[in-house]
Amino acid sequence: MYNIEYVCSYMDDDVFVETDNVNDAEKEFIRNCIYRQDLLNLFQLEIFDESVINKNIDKIYNKIKHNPDIVKCMTTIGEQLGVDNDTSFMILYSFDYMYLTHKCVCELLNIGEISSKSINQLYLKILTTFSKS
Repeated sequence: MYNIEYVCSYMDDDVFVETDNVNDAEKEFIRNCIYRQDLLNLFQLEIFDESVINKNIDKIYNKIKHNPDIVKCMTTIGEQLGVDNDTSFMILYSFDYMYLTHKCVCELLNIGEISSKSINQLYLKILTTFSKS
């Protein structure tokens, strides 16, 4: 199961406010905790089950793997890391990309296309990630 109504929050600007007394390491820890909960919520799980998550990511991949925008993202990751599209799609659910990937997947599954804003944000994030290395 995949919750297309869920909105990821781990990268939201309002996770922290100026008055929060947390350092960068604490912020990273908190965002990671929220990411893990977001991941569970996306796949409607109470506890982490890698096999269930992987099976559901595979199902999503098989539904959308021919979308040219998704292919472009997977190909870019694949070229940088030397992996196939299956693996690249799994990477799109890692911390750096999941909040953007989920939005694109939801749009594609709900309305049959991804908005240019959503796919551009994801693709720019991918390019930015690899330009740093």
